[in-house]
Amino acid sequence: MVFLVPLSQVMRVVILTIALIATLHFCLLNALLLRTQSIVALKINSKNQLQLVCKNGEQLEVTVQKNTVVTPYLTVLNCQLQEPTFLQRLYPKHIVILPDAMNAEDYRQLRVWLRWAKLSDSKF
Repeated sequence: MVFLVPLSQVMRVVILTIALIATLHFCLLNALLLRTQSIVALKINSKNQLQLVCKNGEQLEVTVQKNTVVTPYLTVLNCQLQEPTFLQRLYPKHIVILPDAMNAEDYRQLRVWLRWAKLSDSKF
């Protein structure tokens, strides 16, 4: 059963404004890649660690989480920064990668790497 609480007009406007600001922030960050913290590339370094490259050139070392989804048609990369601050620990990175975002061979190699990374984590 759902109970609706009557809200004043001011509270409705405040809630709507907060929702619009959050939507604008995430659209600029993730969809349009206009913020300096937007993730524009993935790298696997020589130590076989995944790095996220931001638009401002910053490289973030991350750990792939076990709930990452890898399929031929969609990859949802869930990762946590290696040395996160308190807020970064609360909000891990989620990256949706479609096959047309990169060439087919690179996408296949990423999927294989992610599957092996999940397998090696599950053994320990």
